[in-house]
Parts: sequence; C-alpha cells; structure tokens
Amino acid sequence: MYSRSSRIMIDGSSRSRMRLVIFAVFSGSLVSISSDSFAEGPPVRRTTYTRDQTRSMIDDLDKSLQDPATIRRRVINDRSFPHPPNGEITAELKQLRPLLRSFSNDVSQLAYALNEQIRQTPALRTLYTDALRVSAEAVSIDKHSAQVGDHRQLSDDFRLLDASWRELAYRIDGVRGLPADTRDLIANLNDEGEQIRRLLAMQPQLNRQELYLKTASLAGDLQNLLDDINAELGRSKVAQQYTISGSRVRQEVLGLADLARDSQTETDLIVDEYKRVESMWLPLAVKLQAEDNRYLERSLRRITQTSGEIHQLLLLPQKVNKQQLMYLTAALKKDIDEFFERTPLILVMHLPKAKNALSTADQFYGVCEHFMDVVSHGKEAAAANEVLDSFRYIEDAEKSFNDVYSPIDSDRAVAVLQRIDQTVSTIRTSLQLQREDFNRSAANDLAASIENLSAQIDFASKRWLSEDRQAFARECLNETSALGESASRIHQDLVSGVPSAQLRKEIDEIYDSWRTIYGYLVKCQTEDRPTLGRLSSRLTPALVELRTMIAQ
Repeated sequence: MYSRSSRIMIDGSSRSRMRLVIFAVFSGSLVSISSDSFAEGPPVRRTTYTRDQTRSMIDDLDKSLQDPATIRRRVINDRSFPHPPNGEITAELKQLRPLLRSFSNDVSQLAYALNEQIRQTPALRTLYTDALRVSAEAVSIDKHSAQVGDHRQLSDDFRLLDASWRELAYRIDGVRGLPADTRDLIANLNDEGEQIRRLLAMQPQLNRQELYLKTASLAGDLQNLLDDINAELGRSKVAQQYTISGSRVRQEVLGLADLARDSQTETDLIVDEYKRVESMWLPLAVKLQAEDNRYLERSLRRITQTSGEIHQLLLLPQKVNKQQLMYLTAALKKDIDEFFERTPLILVMHLPKAKNALSTADQFYGVCEHFMDVVSHGKEAAAANEVLDSFRYIEDAEKSFNDVYSPIDSDRAVAVLQRIDQTVSTIRTSLQLQREDFNRSAANDLAASIENLSAQIDFASKRWLSEDRQAFARECLNETSALGESASRIHQDLVSGVPSAQLRKEIDEIYDSWRTIYGYLVKCQTEDRPTLGRLSSRLTPALVELRTMIAQ
C-alpha cells in the first residue's frame, strides 16, 4: 500500500498518490517489457440488423404480449363494452382504427431508422431495444382494434402504450445529432398519440409501475442514509437535525409512492409532489455533502441516481445542477485516489497493458478536472452542450482506465473500479444522457433473468409432457434442457468478460433455439399453459433486449 507521505508534485499540480504510483512504475523495471505485449486488436465494428430481422423481433415481441394475464384482462374489458347491435362500431373507433394503424407503422419505421443510425449515434443502442418493444405494443393494439366494437375497449391497452411511447420519445429527444427526418417522424408520432388520447378521453400517461418501484427504492435509499448518519455521526446535535430532516423527506417520498401507485391520481399532482420532495431534499443534501464522509457519499450517490431516474420517468425538463455535478465529480476523483491506495505497486507492474497505465490514469484525472472547470464557469443554457461534451471525455477516459486496470488481481481494487463506474453512471443520469457503451452490468442482470426463466420453462415443460405425452416430447425437452445450459453459459461468460464476438454468437444461438421451443409450447393445452405463457411473455423480451445490447 502507499502511504499519504508518498505524494509528490508533477507538472506543478498536487494530484494525489496516483501520479506517484504510476510514475514510480515507469521509472523502474517495466521498461524491459516488450511493446508487443500491449498490441491491441482491431476495433469492434458496430453491427446493425436488417429490416427483416428487426421486423422479426417486433413480431416475436408481439407474440409475447399475448400472455394469459393480458388475454384475461382484454376478455374482462371486452365483456364490459360488448359489440354494438348489428355489428356496428362506435364513431370514435372508426376514427381510431386508421390512427392506430398509422401509429403502428410509424413506430416500426422509427425502429428501422434507429437501427440504421446506431453506428453514427451510439447513444441509440438502448433506445433501439425500447423502440422494438413499443412497436410490438402498437402492433398488438392495432390488431385488437379490429376485434372490438367499442373504442373504450382499447383504453387499458393504450394507457400502457402511451406511457411507453412518451418515455421513449422523451429519451430520444435528449440525443444529439439525430437526422431531421427522424425528428419529424417522432413529431408525427407525438401528434398521432395526442389525437388517440383525445378520442379515448385520456390524459397523457406515465409508467406508473416503474415510477412506484423507483419511489419505493428512493425511500429505501433514504433509510440507508439515516442509518449511515446514525452510525457515522453519532448523537451529536447536527446528526439529530440531519435525522429529523431526512425522516421528513423519507415520509414525503412514501407519500409520492402512494400517489404513483394510484392509477387515478393525475399526473400534475405527482409532479408537484416530486418537486416538493426535491425542495426538501436539496438543502439537506448540500449539508451532508459538506461532511466529507465516504459512507454518506455512498448513500448520497445512490439517492442522486434514483432521484434522477424518477425525474426522467416524470418526463421533466432537463436541468443542470452545478453543485450536484461538482460534488459527484469530486467524489469520482476521490474514487480514483482510493483505487491507487488499495492497489499494490507490484500488481500495477504486471498488468497486461501496464505500458498505458501512466497516460491512462493521468488522462482520467485530467478530464475530471476539466469537467469541473466547465461546470463551474459555464453559464446555464449557453454552456449545456459544453458540459455534455466534456462529460463524454470522462466516459471515454473511464473506458480506457477500466481497460487497463480491470485485470488487476485485487478484490479491493476491483470494488473501487465498480464504484467508479457507479459514480460515472450517476453523473450520466444527472445529465439525462443515454449510455453509449456496452453496459455489461445490465447485461449480467438480463442474463441472470434469462437463466432463471429458462430453468422454469424446462421444469414446466417436463411436467406438461409427463402428463400429456406428445410426439415431439423428446425433441422439446432436449431443446429446453439445452436452452438452460446455454443460458447458464452466457451468464458465466458475461461475468468473466469474454469478447463481444463470442457473446454475439452465443446469444444468436439461444435466440434461435428459443423460437424453436416456442413453437412447441404454444401446443400445450393442459393446466400448464398459463404458466408457460407467463414465462414465455417474460423470456422473449429479455432475450430480445440482451441480443440487441450485445449485437450493437
């Protein structure tokens, strides 16, 4: 380990032990290492799907929406509004059908456009997956509109679609560099959505379920903060004041969660309550930031991340909180310092890319300082683009830093690397930017879900075919068993960090295997059908999302 007394100045700047450590490495024995050891492979080429492949994934997602719960909800709803006599339909439905067809076609065109633009605009990679899902929802409700006679029968479905679309449009709006025709397409979709809402007498929708989950998560984050205050600051008067203020904020957040869960609550009321939470929280956050405590910093970072996600779910205008960004970036610099505190010099010397260690670490620290300068001295609206551009330098520098140091053989150092990634992610959320690189952590979560769902489908299939033996039973069970093994393997490979090319091959094989299995499962007519339908409706979207994440 490196003691605090080992700091030195380089280029007139006292930047912490980091510079001393890396400087020491390259003034020593690493000179003898061959440069061939650091040769890098060719850059990964971003791929795109053909229109037929995109259409196929939309169709697969459309099928997954026909799960038992959705069908049951539609049947109940349809019974509430039966067909008018003599096969007539309501006047509103006559106007809705062409609008829904146009909306469905336009959102599919948007998915095609986003797919083709990912190479030039990497921030679209996650939005492309969402566009596929929204397109499938639009296809589903378009089909449903042809089967009903009363426009009110479409209300529940369109509430979900409208919330999904408005969130997607909001996130796309924050992406710079989109072609004019893509923005025109989005404007047309917004106009069509407004016309459909008017015919259904419906207000603009939010993703209530996700909003409730995030507000509940924020309440949990605040409770963790209160626990940290008690553990770190004891029974001092200032700690008591923090606890009183923090408890009030938490209770307000719980009230916000109740509003989000109630589908009858108007959107404006939820937004006003969130703004009230913000007005109570921000003064307390400023005081806690001044405590300069690593445990409090951890909780503050989580609260900032979750609050930023709620801000986006409410589709509120983007804003730059200078003080918050300065605090987070200062915390990031501390994370970098701590990484070198926890990293033995001998481990740095034996990194595969040790030759790049000095320049990479220096660059990372430098872009953090530049970002703080831009945020500190920039003017609100005029400097917005400069702030976003300077943050992209942080993202690039972190990627290079992680590329050099992630092979480090130290659990403590790897833990700090993960915290660095979390801090950068929190800054990104604060700026309401989309992640441009491959998010391996999110992919790990998806792979875990796919592995669990595959195992459950294998179990349910065995139960079904043991009671209702079919001619294809052996083939089906071989496929479901192999699917489980493949899902487990890709999960392990994601965690171990295998190259993207191998992951793409694996996920394509799993996806094709699942399509074969699905062809068997739809033939189930026993009491296992609802279970298989429910599992399938979750597995298909997870596979589509993981496939598009890895492929782009």
